[in-house]
Amino acid sequence: MGTYNNGVLGGFSGKVGTVVGSQWRGKQVMRSVPTASKKAPSAAQLQQRAKFSFALRFLNPIKGLLSITFGDNTGSKTPFNNALSYHLKEAITVTDTGFELLYSKVLIGMGGLCGISNAVVTHSNPTTLSLTWQNNSNEGLAYPNDSLIVIAYAPQLEAFEFFIECSFRELSQCELVFPEHFQGHTLQLWATFNNATKVLSATSTYLGAVVL
Repeated sequence: MGTYNNGVLGGFSGKVGTVVGSQWRGKQVMRSVPTASKKAPSAAQLQQRAKFSFALRFLNPIKGLLSITFGDNTGSKTPFNNALSYHLKEAITVTDTGFELLYSKVLIGMGGLCGISNAVVTHSNPTTLSLTWQNNSNEGLAYPNDSLIVIAYAPQLEAFEFFIECSFRELSQCELVFPEHFQGHTLQLWATFNNATKVLSATSTYLGAVVL
């Protein structure tokens, strides 16, 4: 892949002969047309493709959030690319029947902001969970107005519930109210903080599994 400022006729997009022109991260990019391989993929390649698809099915519903909470762009990688790479390496295991998520290693945020401290989840009523934590605003890179983000995932429903800016670090508590169809299901919970300017996040904390 090569970049260029302007060709004879300026920038172009689409296929022209054996090259393809496009824009990537604000730059004009030109690459050769890929050639189809006649070699059958190996078992390892097929497994990696299946693992990649498995990871995307889980992460795509929270892609917008990860694009904000999973660090800055690193080289050619976006925050979502970084999140995908991390989960492929650390949070998915191979089983006899396919793949399994290691929920304790799933991250919904990664960064240098201080994370949630001494978090405790309890039931308030059949569709509500209470979350409390220790106010650690006096620690480095922890601020009273850091906003709390909690994500819940119901594996049986393959559904997420988002709680964005549902509280602030200094308040030390939050009520998480779920739709009724989540009642009776096991929920996997994670929490992170985002600073006021939305440029710095905390590496998220796994809050555990809770039956609603």
